[in-house]
This record gives sequence, structure tokens and C-alpha cells, in this order.
Amino acid sequence: MPILFCNIAWMEEYAGRNKNDPPKGGGGYVVSEGKAGEELNFVIADDNYVYGHFETIKNGSDREVKIERLGASKSADFIDGVDVIWTAPFEGSDRRCVVGWYKNARVYRQRQKFDGDYPSDQHQYDQINSFRVRAHAENVHLVPIPERKNLCLQRGKGWSGQASWWFAGDTESADAKIFVNSIRDIIHGKKSLITYPPVDNHITHNGKRAGQAASDAYKKYIKEYEMQINPKHSTLEKQFKKFLKKTIPKVEFLETYRDDMRYVDQQGNQVMVEVKPTEPSTLRYAIRTAIGQLLDYRQQQRWRHKQLIVVETEITRAEDKALALENGFGLAWPDRQNSFRIIWPDESTL
Repeated sequence: MPILFCNIAWMEEYAGRNKNDPPKGGGGYVVSEGKAGEELNFVIADDNYVYGHFETIKNGSDREVKIERLGASKSADFIDGVDVIWTAPFEGSDRRCVVGWYKNARVYRQRQKFDGDYPSDQHQYDQINSFRVRAHAENVHLVPIPERKNLCLQRGKGWSGQASWWFAGDTESADAKIFVNSIRDIIHGKKSLITYPPVDNHITHNGKRAGQAASDAYKKYIKEYEMQINPKHSTLEKQFKKFLKKTIPKVEFLETYRDDMRYVDQQGNQVMVEVKPTEPSTLRYAIRTAIGQLLDYRQQQRWRHKQLIVVETEITRAEDKALALENGFGLAWPDRQNSFRIIWPDESTL
């Protein structure tokens, strides 16, 4: 499958114009105007597609993307089946890192205009009038901020240059090829081969890397389950959604922002869900990691509703249950075929 890297400004959510999440590191226009065409690159439109922008205007001329380098004919207006990787300068400063991707996307040769027929209210509100890429929402992934720093590009010959797009499949750099193939592995659920150091690879005064004393088991869990997109994650999420559809008539699934899933329960309560594939040996580490993420989402998004951690393994130890329940989080795990057990703090099992 052809691959295209597109460089855009840094944002945390790419969910709309927001003074608390301004675009950073996107060039002179972004600095002077405080806005960017890519600010809605991860907003799901009313037609269940996501419309992506990267800048193609230079010196007043809107350049075409030579999609024939992705396998299209020279007369084609677009090409389907492209993996589009979105990169941005980490928190607005070098170095550049992967912030998300569209799998199986459509890339257009020329800028496409909405011409007033906006795909969502947010597009109309922000006056985002054009796009260069389109993908179905189920094929779109925004990388959580803590994980972005582990997906950084290098600089130099064979890597992405100053242009806003890079035909990465053509690179002749051995290191760049390893990186590009690693990204392919990640987005298609295979084990990552990335070995480049993260942005904040701090060294302490005694010469040891910060956090080096963390347990080997915890580091193994993070490496195997959090530093890559694990196929088990998708399977578990689909299994839980299927369970909700069976148990809650006309269940409503809500739009997400970095979290894995949101739905409305039988009592009309909104529930934010973090899904964690697990084994018995990694169960507690998964709960700890999920709590940290959900607390982050709670603070950043001012979330005041329920939060649920879905794991793959039955929770039998009281201390593991207490870790979540005593801190206000619900727990769920499969208990028999196509069913889940859900428990909430100070409530009966649902």
C-alpha cells in the first residue's frame, strides 16, 4: 500500500479552533493568524468521513500533489488506498513526530473545495473551506500525546525535508526505510521496529536515563501494549461494543477525543471507556496505565461523567479491583461468550 507523510502544525486534539489548543510550529501563517487548515484533521464529519488538510500553497501558487508517485495515472484526479501519516513538530518545536494517520485514504491531486457545503457544523464554524485527503472515520487514529514522542523522524538526506508532504516510500536512506516500515507495522497491527530515542530522553545527574528504575514487568507492558497498536485492542473494543448493542436498546455511541470509546448507558449516563488488552501478568499495569490516561482526559476535557476501564482478563484480586473502584473508575471484563461483567464504585454489578 502506498504511503504519504504530511507535515502539519502541532495540536493536541485537532478538534477545532480552541485557545487552549492552538496550532504550533506551522509556519508564518499559523503564527500570524493563530489558526490552521489542519485544525479539524481529526473531526468526524456528518458523513462519517474525516477530511485532512496539509498546506500546498507556496509563493501564492497552489501546487498539485504528484499522485502518480503513489501509483496513480498522470491523468487521475485522486488515488485511493493510501496510508497517510500526519507529522508535526513536537509541541511546536523540533523534532518532528507522528501525530496520527489515515489508513486506506483518498489523496487528491488538487485542493478540494467544500464550496459552502460543509461536512460538519465545526467545519462551518471554523470556516475550513478545503481539504486534500479523505478517509473513513474507522480508519483514522490520533496518537495520544505521550506516545507521539516515541515516533520521531530524523533529519537529513533521505528524510522528509521542508515540503509539507513526503513520498516516503521512495526514500533511499536505510534508516528512513526502517522508520517508514516500522510505521507501517504499527498502523497495521504488527510489532513496531522503532528504536529511535524519544524527545524527552533525559539523562539524570548520575548518567542514568530518567525512570530507569521502573520495574522490568511494567516496562515490558508499556512496550508491548502501549507503544504500538495491538491487534487485541481492536478485537476487545469490538467485542465490548457488540455486548453494548445487545444489552442497551438503541445504544448511542458518542464522538471520542483521544479516549477509545464513549456511549450512553441504560440510565442516560455518558460513559468514557479506555480499552486495555491484558494477560494475568499485565492486568494491574494495564489498570494503572488506564487510570493515568483517564485522569488526563478528565482534566483536559473537563469530563464530569463516568469512566470505565475494559480489560481482557477476569479481575479476581481484590486489590486490583480496589485500585480502580476506590479511585472512582468502573471495571469491565468478558465473563462468558459475548458478555461482560461491569462493576462500578459503590454500585451493584450491572
